[in-house]
Amino acid sequence: MAATLLQGLLARAFEYRMYFLGVSGFVIAGLAVTYGVQTEDTVAALGALLFLPNAAVLFGIGLREHGLIDNPSPQSSDIK
Repeated sequence: MAATLLQGLLARAFEYRMYFLGVSGFVIAGLAVTYGVQTEDTVAALGALLFLPNAAVLFGIGLREHGLIDNPSPQSSDIK
């Protein structure tokens, strides 16, 4: 019973893996910026901002995988 429950939880977590990666990227960037500001280390604070575009892309991939962002269909082109 416990093995089945664990397998179900792992299957669900694997389904949302891009969300986890995107959110963890945002969290890492936030913590690194906070650390850089608290220690007055400008290079660390600005360098941590490089995590944000990657996290946004991963989050967008997760949204597209679950159909929350529409894929443009190639049949509906406006070119005549």
